[in-house]
Amino acid sequence: MPEFEPLDPHAQLGYLLVVCAERMSRDWHAALRSAGINPRQFSMLAVIARDPGISQAELARQVLITAQSVSESLARLVAAGLVDRSEATPGKAARLLLTAAGRNALESAYPVVTAFNDDRFAVLTTRERETLTRALRKLMDA
Repeated sequence: MPEFEPLDPHAQLGYLLVVCAERMSRDWHAALRSAGINPRQFSMLAVIARDPGISQAELARQVLITAQSVSESLARLVAAGLVDRSEATPGKAARLLLTAAGRNALESAYPVVTAFNDDRFAVLTTRERETLTRALRKLMDA
């Protein structure tokens, strides 16, 4: 029987990605909290800003959460006055738009997001950042 050789977790790409993701997530939550929103709210507001009139179903697909989760989060954004939801009509889904307050909340978060990215990725060259971005997008689409 071959001798057992333990793996070095620090040499395993999956392990490294999980550790980095956990650290980034913790710091990302803290950074956005300082802007008065959470990561899910930021993602939802950013997608709605980029695609005014988006449907709730498409929003769920783009922010990678379930329809139920997007419905609950969206209800909070509507109640907070950050998003307007049009009434659904037969054969037509409700459409989502940012309110002025939603746009302000998103614009207030942009400097925080920029500073977060600049700080966390300062150890990488521009080329390394571009390569990492392409690799992560490829993994997300796999």
